[in-house]
Amino acid sequence: MHSNLEEQFHAAMLGIHEQAARLKPPYRASRFRQLVLGHGGKAAADQLLAAPAVSDGFTELFLRGRENLTLSVEYLVLQETWRPLFTDEQLAVARRRLHDMGVALPEETA
Repeated sequence: MHSNLEEQFHAAMLGIHEQAARLKPPYRASRFRQLVLGHGGKAAADQLLAAPAVSDGFTELFLRGRENLTLSVEYLVLQETWRPLFTDEQLAVARRRLHDMGVALPEETA
């Protein structure tokens, strides 16, 4: 049902990895990339959202500047396009993590 959307999400996950690599200084999240390539973007996001704490990558992005959390999985899954792939519980985890760091959430449309 969501297979095409999942393929697009997979590409978006690789896209945030590429954007992070263009930060100054670059952040090359090799474990994140391996997780996405090995399990697929959706499964990687599921795994990261199920973890009891934020990932090392989330922390690293925060340490490089709160604005860089727009490159996090949490921010990505909350974008309108990708929300249908995730449960309400997963979206709540993503919202809470970003809110706890003082990050404005992606715009929600009615």
